[in-house]
Amino acid sequence: MRGWREISLRIQKEYLEIVSNVLIEQGASGIEEVEEEENLSLLKAYFPVNEKNRRVGESLKKYFKSLKAVLPQFPSVEIKTKFFEEKDWSEGWKKYFKPIRVGPKLVVFPPWTRVRLKKGEIPILITPGMGFGTGTHSTTQLCMKALIRRIKRGVSVLDVGTGSGILSIVAARLGAKEVWGMDIDGEALELARENVKQNDLSKIVHIRKGGVGRIRKEFDLVVANIDFKTLWQIRNPLVNRLKPKGILILSGILRAEEKKLRDHYLKIDSLGYLEGKRGKEWVCLTFKKKLKR
Repeated sequence: MRGWREISLRIQKEYLEIVSNVLIEQGASGIEEVEEEENLSLLKAYFPVNEKNRRVGESLKKYFKSLKAVLPQFPSVEIKTKFFEEKDWSEGWKKYFKPIRVGPKLVVFPPWTRVRLKKGEIPILITPGMGFGTGTHSTTQLCMKALIRRIKRGVSVLDVGTGSGILSIVAARLGAKEVWGMDIDGEALELARENVKQNDLSKIVHIRKGGVGRIRKEFDLVVANIDFKTLWQIRNPLVNRLKPKGILILSGILRAEEKKLRDHYLKIDSLGYLEGKRGKEWVCLTFKKKLKR
């Protein structure tokens, strides 16, 4: 049966970022925060029901227990689990997925919400689902802001690990003439195609199954919002997909991982470092490929 597992827990606000990061690393496809008291919030995380996430509740309990061993002040966490069928979960999202403004001009919102856009604002319609990227997470927003700064009209873009397709859609809305969104998750790809279609961008954004190694084209800009381990492993294929003077944007990186990953990429002589932008816990790195000599 297709459905979703809701993991809910109450946590002090000072630990929200840590716990949210843990939930995402464990495979959460969406997180809702409900403020209950001045210093206490209820977190609800949604996991697709599959073999990988079958024991997610037990895994979280073990993780928090080990965390408390090294961080004695970390509070005890009571975890509750609830199951939703696909249709029930989708209806639940509608209650709290509200419009999100990112940067000076991007507005992300679901198709069931009516939004009054200000002059110059760009609409990004996203239906939530199993793919990451509704615009709420720090890494997604850091990448969106990087795209605002770096995209020039008429460029080609490769979005590796496209998830819901949000970054591909943003790239097209900002003026890219050709965008390829790649992912290995079949259900995420289905959602990405739906999102591309409802933004009327099917002629510009092409969603394909597979990893970066499946592509032979070169692009003006490559963006990958994945995770540290994967970014480490696919360094060479990512850089090889860049045209000379092409821009590479990476996120899904914790602050503690920033220097290690940056140095790893800078071991490639053809790559230069442009900037690192930081959220509370997450980092977005931007590089530029040098001209061939």
